[in-house]
Amino acid sequence: MELTRAAFDDLRRSIHRLCGIVLTDDKEYLIRHRLEPVARRCGCRSFDEFRTKLAGSEAARLQEAVIEAITTRETAFFRDHHPFQALRQQILPELVRNRRNQGNTTGRPIRIWCAGAATGQEPYSLAILIHELAAASGADGSVPVDFSILATDVSTEALAAAKTGAYQRRQVERGLTAGQLHKYFEPCGDRWVVRPMLRKLVEFRRVNLIQPFNSLGVFDAILCRNVLIYFDEATRRAICGRFHAMLADGGWLLLGSAESLYGVSEQFASVRFGDSLVYRKTS
Repeated sequence: MELTRAAFDDLRRSIHRLCGIVLTDDKEYLIRHRLEPVARRCGCRSFDEFRTKLAGSEAARLQEAVIEAITTRETAFFRDHHPFQALRQQILPELVRNRRNQGNTTGRPIRIWCAGAATGQEPYSLAILIHELAAASGADGSVPVDFSILATDVSTEALAAAKTGAYQRRQVERGLTAGQLHKYFEPCGDRWVVRPMLRKLVEFRRVNLIQPFNSLGVFDAILCRNVLIYFDEATRRAICGRFHAMLADGGWLLLGSAESLYGVSEQFASVRFGDSLVYRKTS
């Protein structure tokens, strides 16, 4: 299918406007690979014809199809491991101590947001950590209901998969121990399905990070890992500014291994926990 320079430029502008993803000059192959099936399904014979349809009466439906096709859903249980060690050893215990010391005067649970949750492995990994923390702390420590996890993504297809909580063997074997698998999942045919003890901690919702999201409320920690790398600097600055406003005092922001706030935001202090560099909200 022909992809003219004009069509390529117009399509990548549309993608940036729809979901914030920036496609550089060398990404023509990505447009061809991801969007040609979408264009063919709607009867287009060229990308010029497809970009015309994107601006026509079918715009809303096709724009959603473009978002679904262009977004990346690479994820895994306990991906990169070391951020979860920081959560396990430092961040979650501190949040529990603070809640106990304050007598929970806010009346709300410890709220954690997984932004860019894809098919759900990250929020379910976090739910496992919370259960393990509660089990290790005994009667005087936290209980899982002290926590609430919001998991969001721009892709409705990814969220639908996350809500089912059903994973293939190759997916659960990537990151989970045998003990975690058998305790927190149950076999169902050729899939492993998340047990209710994890499901009740996680709420899934569609959120496009380039649109206003302040109404989601206040959080004690935000995980936005391997998401900001797809945005331009102005978009990263705007999103991190909103994250700062939505974090409770002293709240935590965790980014991906290839991401940092250098040159993006001066509103956070960087903190090193082992192999993890995390960020803490400053006043």
